[in-house]
Amino acid sequence: MNSLFAQEIRLSKRHEEIVSQRLMLLQQMENKFGDQNKEKASQMQAAETAFKRNLSLLKDIEAAEKSLQTRIHPAPPPEVVSLEVRLLRNKSKRRDPILLVMPYSLLGISRRIYSQMGTVSFRKRTISYWC
Repeated sequence: MNSLFAQEIRLSKRHEEIVSQRLMLLQQMENKFGDQNKEKASQMQAAETAFKRNLSLLKDIEAAEKSLQTRIHPAPPPEVVSLEVRLLRNKSKRRDPILLVMPYSLLGISRRIYSQMGTVSFRKRTISYWC
């Protein structure tokens, strides 16, 4: 009986050790989980900040690109366009062969969009010009 009582005391101590170890591990897991949540929140905030910064940089780059495009290929004033159209009409009236050879880039109208192009019909010929 004495041995059973001693074994019961040993098992009770072992049980207390296991329970205390379990509580300590649970506490460590909770601390680690809390740290992971804080780290994840920090990473999410950093990612959001980086996204906003990248979006701002992209807008700045697009604005700079648009600014450079207008500097490189500015739209000619209406007087120049009018002169170009008159030149093309005069050449078509005279039927100069140079009109067939002269590229639009010599007239300064090489990099415009096609929606700005118009046509003139004269003596069974159609000539495209820039508006």
